[in-house]
Amino acid sequence: MLGLRVQTMLYLLMAIAIWTLQIKLTSADLVAERKVAGNKFSVTTLSFVNISTANFSQLVKFFDTLSLVPGGFDAKTVRVDKQGEMDVKYSLQSIKKGGNDAFCQALELQIVRRDLTEIYNGKLLDISLNDTLTEDDFEEWIFMISLNRGEEEYKSKECKFDIFMRTYRDNPNEKISGIYATRTLTNSISSGSW
Repeated sequence: MLGLRVQTMLYLLMAIAIWTLQIKLTSADLVAERKVAGNKFSVTTLSFVNISTANFSQLVKFFDTLSLVPGGFDAKTVRVDKQGEMDVKYSLQSIKKGGNDAFCQALELQIVRRDLTEIYNGKLLDISLNDTLTEDDFEEWIFMISLNRGEEEYKSKECKFDIFMRTYRDNPNEKISGIYATRTLTNSISSGSW
């Protein structure tokens, strides 16, 4: 026969089973919450918007220039707008997407603020600008693309490129993560014949 301990365990298990069958279904959620006073979260935003100078509407394409000739240029504007308390570090670069290499290398880019202080002046594809916007304000930049050389090899060519802006925390080459902003302006420049 079964030992006294085993019988006691069986009776106890049967009692628990009968009790479990008699109770109704229940659902319970446990919530633990802790509030720490004085914490604050704020975000600073940076907008980089290509705009029409006539009515400040956003343009679909940035530069879409046809038949550029030596000595000619095209100009567009960009508004850089920071809202929030923190300083924002950003980088700006040009990335070739297609077209004739020699023609793309011959294009010049000048960027000036609205008050005509110069930000960049050099080769279009060489731009690598890193800066910090500190004030809760906006800047308006004028981008001017020109062709200053008239070699035969530049006739009837095309250059497609992006102007890429991104924010960063410590280093302009760091991996994009956390809260960040990126903006790409697409462009196409074609040369005429002279």
